[in-house]
Amino acid sequence: MSEILTETSLRPAYYSLRRTLPEWKFDDGLRELADAVCEYEIDEVIVKLDTEEFSHGHPSLEWAKRYQEKLFLVKEALESRGVKYSLNPWITSGHADRGRDDRCRMPGFQFMVGADGSESRHSACFISPAWREYLQKLWGIYAATGPHIMWVEDDIRTFNHEPVEFGCFCPLHMAMFQKRTGTAVSREELVRAILHPGEVDPLRREYLAMQREIMVDTAHFLARCVHDISPGTSLGLMSSGPRMHALEGRDWSALAEALADGGILYSRPPMGNYFEDSMRGFYYSQDSIKLTRSVLPPGTVEQTECENIPFTRFSKSVNFTFLELAISFAYGSAGVTLNIFDHCGTPMQNEVHYLTMLRDKKPFFSALTEVIGSPDGYRGVQLIHRDGAAFCKRLESGCAYRDLEEDGFEMMQALESHGIATSYEKSSVSALSGETAGALTDEEILELLHGGILLDAMAAKILFERGFGELIGIRQIRFPESRREFGKIVSAEEFHSVLFGGRDGCYLTATLPFLNSTARFSSFETLPGAIEISSWVDPDTCRFAPAMSGFVNSLGGRVVVHSLEYKSCFGPSFASPFRREQLHGVINWLAGGTAPLLFDCDGAFALAFRKECSGHTVIGAFNLNLDDWFESRFSMSWDNGMPRISVLGADGKWLPEPALNAGIDGKKLTVTMQKKVDFKFPLILRLEYKS
Repeated sequence: MSEILTETSLRPAYYSLRRTLPEWKFDDGLRELADAVCEYEIDEVIVKLDTEEFSHGHPSLEWAKRYQEKLFLVKEALESRGVKYSLNPWITSGHADRGRDDRCRMPGFQFMVGADGSESRHSACFISPAWREYLQKLWGIYAATGPHIMWVEDDIRTFNHEPVEFGCFCPLHMAMFQKRTGTAVSREELVRAILHPGEVDPLRREYLAMQREIMVDTAHFLARCVHDISPGTSLGLMSSGPRMHALEGRDWSALAEALADGGILYSRPPMGNYFEDSMRGFYYSQDSIKLTRSVLPPGTVEQTECENIPFTRFSKSVNFTFLELAISFAYGSAGVTLNIFDHCGTPMQNEVHYLTMLRDKKPFFSALTEVIGSPDGYRGVQLIHRDGAAFCKRLESGCAYRDLEEDGFEMMQALESHGIATSYEKSSVSALSGETAGALTDEEILELLHGGILLDAMAAKILFERGFGELIGIRQIRFPESRREFGKIVSAEEFHSVLFGGRDGCYLTATLPFLNSTARFSSFETLPGAIEISSWVDPDTCRFAPAMSGFVNSLGGRVVVHSLEYKSCFGPSFASPFRREQLHGVINWLAGGTAPLLFDCDGAFALAFRKECSGHTVIGAFNLNLDDWFESRFSMSWDNGMPRISVLGADGKWLPEPALNAGIDGKKLTVTMQKKVDFKFPLILRLEYKS
C-alpha cells in the first residue's frame, strides 16, 4: 500500500470534531461548520454518517449514494479552509437493536445469535456473506469521496450487541466451529464448556481462537473495502479497551496489521465518562489510553475519544470536558476526537461554550503536547496485560460470559488513587492481580520476580500453585474467600510495620469494598525471613493472621503479597490516608528506596504521572476531588542532578514558581509546592537538566 499516507505527525493539540449533518438541515449545518472550523481552530472534521436517533440501521445503498453528493460538498468546504475531511460510519455490524428490525430490510443477512439462542434483529454476523457483500458496496460509496481516515466503530467486537450481549453462536459460527474441531457440538454444549467452572475446557480455547481469527479476517476485509477504492485513505479503530476485548480473545497485533493494510493505523481509545458522574472516572480514562497504546504497534497515531452524551452541559460541564482533553494530551495522545454535539441538527452555537473552551485552551494544550513529545517514556509501576487472558481464566460456578473479562482494573485504580503512577512499560516495580497471572509463562514470571512485585491474593495463589512459593515467601495459601470463612471475626487490618511507615494501633477497615462487605481474602502462611507488614485483627485488636507480607527472594527480587483479592475489595472503604502511607511504603521498598513516582498531598484522589523526554522530564497531578490542595509533593527516582523547574500556566507559558522547592537525597528527588491546586486545573511541571 505504498500510496497510503505516510505522514503520522499532527499539529500540536490536534482537534478532530465528529459532526453529523442531517439531510433536513444539511445546508445550515454545513454553513455553520465551515465558519466554526476556522473560528475555533478545528483541525479535522469527522463526518458521522446516519447517526444515532435518526439512523436507519444499516442504511440503504440508495441513501448512501444520494448522501455521497453532500459529502463531496463537505470535503470541498473543509479542504478549502485547510481542514481535513474524514468519515465515521456509525454502524458496521451494529451495536444494538434499539427498536430496529433489519431482518426484512436486509434479506440474506445472518444476524448474531447469543449464547441463550436469542437472535439480534439488527447486529450482523461478521461471517455473513450477504453482510460482507453489502458492506463492500456501502463503504465503496463512502471511500469514493477520498476521506483522510475512515473510522471503524467499536461495534467491530463480539460483545454488547444487545440483546445478544456476548459472542455469536449463529448457524454459520456453529458450522465453522464443528468443522475446525471435527466434533458435533450444540450451542448449549459449547456455552456450558466456555463457562465451565474450574479448569478451562479446551472447547473454550478453541472457540476464542476461532473468534480471534474471524476478527482479524474482518479487519482485513474492512481495509480492502476502503483501499480498493481509495488507497490514500487510512483506517481508524475505535475500541472498547483491551481488558474487555479479552472476551473475544482479540489478537491486537494481528488485527492492527490487518486494518493498517501496509499504511498508518489511527487509534481512538475510549475516555469513558460519557456523562459527568465523578471525576474519579478519569482513572479509567488515563488507563484506557496507556493500555490500548501498549497493545498497538509503534507508529499508530492515537486520538482519544472524548464524548458527551446527550451533548449539553446538563450531561457534561465545560470544565470536565477541559480536564478530559488535558488528560489526553498529558498522557501523550497526538490529538482528540470530539463527539460533543448532538446528531439531531441542533446548532453548535446552542452549546458554544465547548467551542470557546477549545479555542481558548489551545495554547495550553499545544504547549503541553510539544514538551510531552512521543507517546512512550511514561514511568510508574508496571501493570500486566495479556491478550489471551480469557483463554486460561478459571471461572466459578454461576459465572457469565462477561466474567471472562481480564482482571487488573481494580489494582490499577488502587494504586493510581493513592498517588502511585502506573505504566505498561517495563519498570523496576510491577503489580499483578487476579487471574491474569495464569496467562504468564514461567519465564515471564521469573523475570518479574527478579525485580519488585506486588501480588494480590489471587495472583499469589496462582504463582504458588505453579511452584513459585519459595520465591514469593509463601508456605501455604488458600483461594480467596469471604472473611466469614476465616473462622475468626476479621475486624481490621493493622498497619504496624515501622519499616513501611506503619505503627501500632493504625487500623484499616476490613469492611470492604463498602458496607456490603463482599470482599474476598486469602489466609496464608509465610516462609522464614518474611516481613509481616500488616496483620488481621479481631474485635479485641488481637493479631491472628498476616494481611500483607514482604519477602526478599533468592533471585534478589522483592515481593509483597496482600491477602486481599483486589477485584472484590477495591471501593470506597479501601482508600484512606493510612492506605496511601501503606502503599507508598510498599512501592518504595519494592523499588529499593527509589520509586518511579509517588505523589502526596494534603487531600485525596490524585492522578499523577511522569514522562521522560529528551533533556527534560514532565511530571503532573490532577486533583480528582472537590477539595483544594495546599501542599503537594512528588517523590521519584533521579540521577540527573538538580533540575531547573517551571510550571505550565493556563496561557501555555512555562514559568518559574516561587512556591516550589526541590531537594535530592541520594538517587531520590523530592519536589514540593505550597500553593493551591484545585480540580479545575492540573499541576504540570517541567524538570530540565543537562543530558
